[in-house]
Amino acid sequence: CRLLWLGRRRVSRLAGVLPTVNMFVHRLSSRAAGAVRLWNGEPARRSTPAPTPELILFEYEASPWCRRVRETLGVLGLAALIKPCPRETLRAEGAFGATSRHRPEAAAAAAEAGASSRLSFPLLVDRTAGVTLSDSAAICEHLWSLYGGGVERPTLDQALNPRRRTLLDFPLLAAPSALRPWPEAGLMLAPSEPNQQPLLLYGCEADAGSRLVREALCCLQLEYRSQPRPLSAPLPALEDPNSGFAAFGARQALEHLDRTHRTGEALGWLAPLPSPNLGEARMHPVLARLLGR
Repeated sequence: CRLLWLGRRRVSRLAGVLPTVNMFVHRLSSRAAGAVRLWNGEPARRSTPAPTPELILFEYEASPWCRRVRETLGVLGLAALIKPCPRETLRAEGAFGATSRHRPEAAAAAAEAGASSRLSFPLLVDRTAGVTLSDSAAICEHLWSLYGGGVERPTLDQALNPRRRTLLDFPLLAAPSALRPWPEAGLMLAPSEPNQQPLLLYGCEADAGSRLVREALCCLQLEYRSQPRPLSAPLPALEDPNSGFAAFGARQALEHLDRTHRTGEALGWLAPLPSPNLGEARMHPVLARLLGR
């Protein structure tokens, strides 16, 4: 009996330590993800007040091309309404099912603008300028040309996000995702209770804690207003008008999202195509060959 009691005590202690270890690993890999981009995405110096266009960004955290747009929004200090569109499967691009909360709206916006019939991300709807764009390079060029006046663009951002694409673009943009490849790291959809009002996140693209909160918001498909802040500010800060929650720190924010909105775990890497599939999907040729299709 004493041995059984000691065993239970050790298991209990281990269960209490595991969440702390898990959080440490996530913070460490999140910091490394920021380091490989040399902490780009912090608001740059402005000689004039930042404009306030009405921007809606459909994206998902793990996408390299979405990362480029988020960094540009951060450097320009532009707030945007983020409508996360995590993936339901890795087997095909553009596939989504009935559980996808924002992809149908993104597909309708792209179709209305005459964009490609195959849904791709990022997708920016600029209601102030009256345009919808779906290519990351075109989106960044649009943002700089319309809202970059008075901004001293950092040399680092010019090097990491050049106007002309280079062979290094994708590896450098994908490196943070390679360091955080887990489905729950802003990649795959997780079931959740929808939010009636958008949440408000004060964060920075390069901040480790902000990244963890963005990943959770993405998987849970919770739309939120992103307000860029410098790395020197207390980050992240999350406000949830649906419940009255407001706090600084990633741990408190993640606990709130799990407790209030999450209803299940994220889909896995091997999740099948959704049925019915409501999107125009295209399977990668290599994956199609491996699956014998």
